[in-house]
Amino acid sequence: MSNLRVTSLRGRTAGVSPTLPDGAVVTGVATATTFDGNVTGNVTGNASGTAGGLTGTPDIVVRNITGVAATLTGVLTYEDVTNIDSIGIVTARTGVKVLAGGISIVGGGATVAGIATFHDGVKVLAGGISIVGGGATVAGIATFHDGADIEGFKIEDGQTAATPNGEFNFYLASGHFFRYTGTPGADYYPNFKHSASINLNDRMDVNDVVTATLVVNSPAATYHIANTIHIDGNATGENSYTIDTDWVGGSAPDAGNGSGYDIYSFTIIKTADKNFTILANALSAA
Repeated sequence: MSNLRVTSLRGRTAGVSPTLPDGAVVTGVATATTFDGNVTGNVTGNASGTAGGLTGTPDIVVRNITGVAATLTGVLTYEDVTNIDSIGIVTARTGVKVLAGGISIVGGGATVAGIATFHDGVKVLAGGISIVGGGATVAGIATFHDGADIEGFKIEDGQTAATPNGEFNFYLASGHFFRYTGTPGADYYPNFKHSASINLNDRMDVNDVVTATLVVNSPAATYHIANTIHIDGNATGENSYTIDTDWVGGSAPDAGNGSGYDIYSFTIIKTADKNFTILANALSAA
């Protein structure tokens, strides 16, 4: 075995590289202006230019990636990303978490196939909310600061019963319209409550106003409403309740209509805790 020290190796013919049919083992640095062919094995150090067909599990640090498509079988992690611009659909299988700044939907709207939960409310700057079908069910209180415009509104019958006789519960949560269809058996009067388990005083704030209508079948003039309206099961003076009932015309009715219906309307105003003023009116219809 011998060593060969030369400055350069040239092919026999000018412009033709020499051929090493058994390969070459380089223990030092191999420098080439260009390289053409496949690389088998590991590459250490820095590589620049265009690469294709990379396999294995290398860690690659690049400035920009430009391509037709990218398929990732693992997790794609973004760090310090300012904007994500997608011209197609972005799917987040386990939800989207926005830490700050909110979500701005410029066009197209938002379609939610399941349930949308808003812990701190919903703010609609323009355009309003359109509910196409199914209606809206509110388990708590719905507050409208500038009123409610209900174009295709529906007023349900409210509450009905057969025969008024003494005190009866008028639960406003079940409807603000109460109709008796039978013949009264005695003078009658309502006990206004929010519901069976909730007092009206607990649900109304000071200066809140609620209205109610009572319609009673009146075939005879014998019986009529008694001027002792209750709230939350209390007459005025009971359990610190003060109920001031003022009738249009100056006095409560002293007889029924005797034909058709007796119609009573009530405007209930909470003036302080357990203090109420009721503006009452009686009409007859035959």
